[in-house]
Amino acid sequence: MDDLSHIYRDPLFGIAILIAIIAFAILSDYYRNFYRKKKKEKSLKALIKSYEHNGFFDGIAEFLRVSKEPIPALLLLAEGYVRSGENQQAIKIYLTLLAQIEDSIQKLEILENLGEAYFQAGFLQKSKEIFLEILANNPRNIPTLLQLIKLYETLGEYKDAIEVLECLEENLQNPTDREQKKITLLKDYLNTMIILQDYALSEEKIQKLFKMLKKQKELTRIILTYFKLHHIELFWEALPLEGWHNHIDLLWNFTLEQIPQKIIVNTQAIEVFQAKGYYPTQGCSNFALEIIRLLNFYSSFEVQPSFSYRCKECLGDFPFDSFRCPNCGALGMMELNIKPQKIQNEANFSLL
Repeated sequence: MDDLSHIYRDPLFGIAILIAIIAFAILSDYYRNFYRKKKKEKSLKALIKSYEHNGFFDGIAEFLRVSKEPIPALLLLAEGYVRSGENQQAIKIYLTLLAQIEDSIQKLEILENLGEAYFQAGFLQKSKEIFLEILANNPRNIPTLLQLIKLYETLGEYKDAIEVLECLEENLQNPTDREQKKITLLKDYLNTMIILQDYALSEEKIQKLFKMLKKQKELTRIILTYFKLHHIELFWEALPLEGWHNHIDLLWNFTLEQIPQKIIVNTQAIEVFQAKGYYPTQGCSNFALEIIRLLNFYSSFEVQPSFSYRCKECLGDFPFDSFRCPNCGALGMMELNIKPQKIQNEANFSLL
């Protein structure tokens, strides 16, 4: 017994125990990471296998075998298919690459492209599964977080989008002023859409919307459109005295009886109704409205405005208004473009 107590008191014994504990911790950490890696690889393989029914390109496997650097060329080809709208062809290429490649990092990169291709093709649930799988393997993947926010937004799952946005904010280190401004706008937009999802027009909801109007001018059109559909008096109350020219399309189809006196007195938005002939005027300061007014008053042509909407980022022109640009994905209120258009009075002919 004395011999054992002597061993315990030996400094070398304590060092040996410490080394054993450190070795055990290292081995435990190694096997834990090894298990996680295998689990992630198994999860990726299961996800890829679940999409095999889409079919593969038979020639890609041979191309991968004989070419020195085949992946960049195939990815470029798939991106070309996506840009031309042939998403199914791009999806087949991505799936075939995933089945042939063993490297996990390359698989995750291809999965990002596959998720985007599914999103563009309208397979939102498949796209969602892929984005969540990517984030399970790499939670700090900023592009995938942004894509998942856009996907949740498309699905109308705005609360989930805000949760992903919070994860994005945690992963962004030292964002620039421009990035922070975009994040704030996105958060305000998602919160506004959550408010609008409540069908009841309560006093609390109205106060929240007016508070958001004061905070974020970019959301003016969304809130004005909602008020026009559900409470016209609130529309006139929320209509800005300045910047009214960007809401001419919302004002154009009001009848004379729906126009309140304060609009006639307090703002130049009255030009919209002067161009329609509701009120006399010497001229409109807005060029398009003045052309419409002159043609309707002095010519035999019947003219009405044609509206289009331009993205401030990519300058793309679209026939429908959207808070997120369909082309570049930028958020924000689009610029309204107005063109005079001749009214075509077509005769109805019977096909019988």
